[in-house]
Amino acid sequence: MKIYALIGPTGTGKSFRAPHIAQELGVDCIIDDGLLISQGRIIAGRSAKAEVSKIRAAKIAIFYFSDHREELKKALQELKPQKIMLLGTSFSMVERICERLEIPSPSKVIYIEDIASADEISLATQARINEGKHTIPVPLVELKRNPWNTIVDAIPVMIWRWFYSPPDRTVVRPPFSYLGKLVITEEALRSLVWIILTRLPFIEKVTEISLGKTDSGVWIQVGCVFRSDRPLTQLGQITRRVLSEKIEYLAGVQLTKLDVDIEGLVEEKSLPFSSVSSDFVS
Repeated sequence: MKIYALIGPTGTGKSFRAPHIAQELGVDCIIDDGLLISQGRIIAGRSAKAEVSKIRAAKIAIFYFSDHREELKKALQELKPQKIMLLGTSFSMVERICERLEIPSPSKVIYIEDIASADEISLATQARINEGKHTIPVPLVELKRNPWNTIVDAIPVMIWRWFYSPPDRTVVRPPFSYLGKLVITEEALRSLVWIILTRLPFIEKVTEISLGKTDSGVWIQVGCVFRSDRPLTQLGQITRRVLSEKIEYLAGVQLTKLDVDIEGLVEEKSLPFSSVSSDFVS
């Protein structure tokens, strides 16, 4: 097993550049801020970038917690990667991760200053400071919209930014992967949402599907008529979870907001609740 280390200060663009470097070096896996990533997919772990507490985020990044550590070790044993790239803010941090995951020390170290210009590093740092943007090196399928909708979506964002500075915990995914840039049309995404919803046995009819693009992903709002003899709160939660998991998995889209509106109710004496496929509710 060969270990590469990509080292640089926080917010200098390591995660953004990691997939390109990994492809050039033939790296099988990337370990970045608590996540194990392979071929553009998150295999195991949890992201330190999603944590509010900086202390907890730092502990997750170095696999301080035993359950987190064991999850990664088990995944690595199953994958048996030949080459791994570790991202860290210092060589000592990378060495600590290697020790905790019981993998060899880095045989090659790459510093961000060696692969990015001073201007590029400065732009990445400013994006972190001013916009709170973090990067997870897995693909985000872009939602393709017409130019007018793009302008309309941008107007309230630009106005709102005069009054509000977003917190430093926004997670964005770059629109590229090992396979290149992926694009999904608005119509295709709407069709996928409809298919997922109509396969749920407790939904009588889908009345509305609205969606749009934001800086960090896609928002979706759906309206449904339910047939149920069970609590609507429970069915709403299941619908929301199923839709969220399937959209993110099948389309690669990061959902920033998902609303499920109950537009009506058709009562039934018995609902084949158990007939909901485990593929949907698990």
